[in-house]
Amino acid sequence: MGVLRNFLGNKKASGLRFGTTLAVGALIASGLVLAPSAANADTAPVEPNVPSTVTTDALPTVQVNGIVWDQVIVGNTVYAAGQFATARPAGAAAGVNEVARNNVIAYDIRTGAMTSFAPNVNGQVRSIAASPDGTRLYIGGDFTAVNGSTRNRVAAFNIPSGTLVGSWAPSVNASVRAITATNSAVYFTGIFGRVASNDRVRAAAVSSAGALLPWAPELDNRGNDVVVSGDGTKVALAGHFTTVNGSSNPGYGMALVDPTTGGLLPIAAHDTA
Repeated sequence: MGVLRNFLGNKKASGLRFGTTLAVGALIASGLVLAPSAANADTAPVEPNVPSTVTTDALPTVQVNGIVWDQVIVGNTVYAAGQFATARPAGAAAGVNEVARNNVIAYDIRTGAMTSFAPNVNGQVRSIAASPDGTRLYIGGDFTAVNGSTRNRVAAFNIPSGTLVGSWAPSVNASVRAITATNSAVYFTGIFGRVASNDRVRAAAVSSAGALLPWAPELDNRGNDVVVSGDGTKVALAGHFTTVNGSSNPGYGMALVDPTTGGLLPIAAHDTA
C-alpha cells in the first residue's frame, strides 16, 4: 500500500501494531524523520539553513490493547482505527488507567493525550480517512453498528464534534478494506459485491450527502487500497485483483480509473535507467 500512497501523495500511515506506538505512524504521516526505536521530538535548527535534528526526548503516546490498522491527521488531532477495546495513557501499565475505546481513538499529536472522541464501533475498522476540508471523518471495515445505530461497514462523523452523521449510511454487504474521500465523494474498496442494494464489484463511491454514485469499476478480486490524486482527476486502486473492468493492462494489482465514470486510465511508463 505504501507504493500506491506515495504515488499519489497520500500521507496516511497504516498497518501499525500494538507493539509500535501510535505516534510513530502519526509522525511519519506528517513527514518528520524518526529514530528507528521510540518516537522522538524534533528540535529547532541551531543555525539558519541547517535542517532540524532529532533528539532522544520521549514523546508520550496513548497505548491501545490491540491493533491499529490506519490513522489520519486533522489539525493537531490523530484519528486512529483498528481492532482494540481499551486505551491507556503513555507510561501506564496494562490494566492501569484504561478507558474504553472501541476500535477508534483520537489523540493530540503534540502531547499524546486522548481526546473525548470515543465512538462505539462494534467491529474491526480497517481504514479511516478525512475530507480535505477537515469537516468529515470516514471509517470502513467489518462493523455493522456505530453508537447503537446500524452502519454496515462504512460510517461518517462530523469533526471536530465527533457526532455520527445520520444521513450518511450506505449499506455494504461485506468487508471494506480501504476508504478515501474528497469534499464531495467517498471512495472505498474491499471484498463486497453490493452497496445500497446495487451491484458494486469490490469498488464503490458515495456522495458526501450519502447517495450512491455511478462510479463502479469492477475488480476480479479483493481491493486493498484506494487513493484520489491531489487534483482529483484520478483514482488509484491496488489489491489482489488481476483485472479491472475486464482488463489486466493496466489492472494487474494496480490501476488508475476516472473519478466519475470508473473507466480505466493509462499508467505512463517511466524510464528507470
